Amino acid sequence: MPRLSAEDRRVELIDATVRVAVAEGLDAATVRRIAQEAGVPLGTVHYCFGSKAALISAVADSIEQPTIDVALLESLPTDQALVTAFRSYWEQIGSDRRRQLLIYELLTHLSRGDDASREIARRLIDRAYGAVLGAIRAYAQDLGRTLPVDPTVLARLVIAVTDGVSLAWIVNNDDDQAQVVMETFARLLAVVIDSGAEQA
Repeated sequence: MPRLSAEDRRVELIDATVRVAVAEGLDAATVRRIAQEAGVPLGTVHYCFGSKAALISAVADSIEQPTIDVALLESLPTDQALVTAFRSYWEQIGSDRRRQLLIYELLTHLSRGDDASREIARRLIDRAYGAVLGAIRAYAQDLGRTLPVDPTVLARLVIAVTDGVSLAWIVNNDDDQAQVVMETFARLLAVVIDSGAEQA
């Protein structure tokens, strides 16, 4: 077994946990199973994380959020800007089956747990809301607009739609359907945003 730094070993164990969770479900991701997947002694998992809860928390923290380059959208009409943003989202994470399965596994598994587990689930979903909210606020600010709907509500609406599209995509693997739904929602959202600009 190659000698790795503690940080590299932690990354290796997180990756092993993700592989088990996606392939077999998070309930199957016992410390013993994770150690087996990573090809390390059982004690290595405890040494690197102290507990399975700490490892699962690290897995949740490892999930990257999408980044939208708002500056590239400024010159576009609202509908084209939002369609472009949703396409960028889908290219980054929406169509990543492994990532989406992991998120759903984490959220359902952790939500059934104790207070500490539910806090990890809340943190995970709040990060998703925060990433979208930041993009919405930056877009509105760059255009000098006051949004007609509370940005926090818009962020939650966007996550509800993108998660729903991703979940359906996991089941039916229909890329065209996913794109049509996302782009239709983007155009509907553009109407709402532009209505606020007209009233201002």
